[in-house]
Amino acid sequence: MPTYVELVTPERVLHSGEADFVVMRAEGGEIMFLPHHTDFVGAVDICVVRVAAVGAESGDGEAAEVRAAMAGGFVHVVDNRVTILAGIAELAGEIDIARARRALVAAEAAEGEGGGGGPATDETATEVEGFKGEKVLAGPTMLALLQPDLPEVRARRARARLEAAGALEGTGASTAAPSH
Repeated sequence: MPTYVELVTPERVLHSGEADFVVMRAEGGEIMFLPHHTDFVGAVDICVVRVAAVGAESGDGEAAEVRAAMAGGFVHVVDNRVTILAGIAELAGEIDIARARRALVAAEAAEGEGGGGGPATDETATEVEGFKGEKVLAGPTMLALLQPDLPEVRARRARARLEAAGALEGTGASTAAPSH
């Protein structure tokens, strides 16, 4: 029996239906949800969400994969249902590749001007200002939530969009921070 998946933004439901599995990057690393996965609640990093849709086939007879670029969010798994909540997400086929490339170039240029570095691209925590001004340690996922306008965070979002659309140079390159 497959699992039921919903990918939801404030504007609309991007995808809903049965799936053989869902793969994404949550806080701490890549995670795969198979049917009857144990209950789970977690933060979703900037990443490409991959859903192996049941009953859909690509042109070559293999199971179709729904891909979406996520700018972070949350995932809830309960009762054989995976619900992914995102403030911003785009299905691969809806991504404006030229716009995503321009965003990546602009973010990388801002990083080069002293606006970026390691915090959003590795697993080390960095001290940042929290919601109420207090200092907190934040890994890449929390940094993206707390300071979404940092150049390195904007670059990660643009890379995720390009990867989801299959337009990232050096295909197979991951936009995610390395897992340990």
